Amino acid sequence: MIQNFEQLLGTARALGRKNVVVAFPNNDETFAAISQALDMELANFLLVGDELIISQKFPHMKNYGRSVETIAESDVGRALLKSIEAIRDGRGDILMKGGVDTATMMKAVLREDAGIRTGKLLSDIFILEYPERIDNKFIMITDGGMTLAPDLKNKVELINNAVEVAHALGNPNPKVAVLSATELVIPSLPSTLDAAALSKMNERGQIKGCTVDGPFGLDSAISSDAADEKKINSPVAGKAEILIAANIESANSLAKSTTYFAGLRLAHVIVGGRVPVLIPSRADKADAKLLSIALGVIMSEYYRSVL
Repeated sequence: MIQNFEQLLGTARALGRKNVVVAFPNNDETFAAISQALDMELANFLLVGDELIISQKFPHMKNYGRSVETIAESDVGRALLKSIEAIRDGRGDILMKGGVDTATMMKAVLREDAGIRTGKLLSDIFILEYPERIDNKFIMITDGGMTLAPDLKNKVELINNAVEVAHALGNPNPKVAVLSATELVIPSLPSTLDAAALSKMNERGQIKGCTVDGPFGLDSAISSDAADEKKINSPVAGKAEILIAANIESANSLAKSTTYFAGLRLAHVIVGGRVPVLIPSRADKADAKLLSIALGVIMSEYYRSVL
């Protein structure tokens, strides 16, 4: 089982290069991540964007030979469409956002003629490395990037997508905590009702490949001390590996707080489509983009093996 980011990078390297299509790269951190990925032989890259920007910010591109190709397109919108076309035509295994607004990119990705959708819900899986844990340090948070206000049906799909990522990382039965502001089921707080329903659905085999429980506050989901103090008897309490947030605001804020308050490393990937989609923030550092590329490589190989 892949339990930390160093293992993630090592496993991705061992899988062999995947082809990453980058839509309009124009950010120094993006080019730094691409360089690192090339040096590590993680992937080959097709850069679709402004040739002048690429040549200025990536002057040593020619050193990588045929591992890097370009498609010249100075218009951001057309570069995005050509990137999606390259994926649709089989020239890429992973689609990655460069200097494109996330909302614009995902609107294009979700179009029926893009050829990326499979009928499943697309959701963003954020992964952090939690240093307090001895064994599996990975904790996933979803969905902070795609699903605005998930209902019960959506939350089932969010769990299934996150569990798929966990399985790709070698975790056969991840522990899933459905978050709220309390551990009590309160009729006037819908997130607690959803949590209770999801737990029962898992118990009855309607959600498979994981152990689901909730509702949990964040503390009792990840801290054994907090769970013990609150006398919560659950196989998930204090040991959660996947956190299902109530809505996009709480998931997004929780995920970003791990970086800006705690300084933790991160990676994330959108799953549910035909290929992994990477939407690193333009503010993300090169390390986060590199780790996301490695995660995309692993998910691409997982798709290849199960489809």
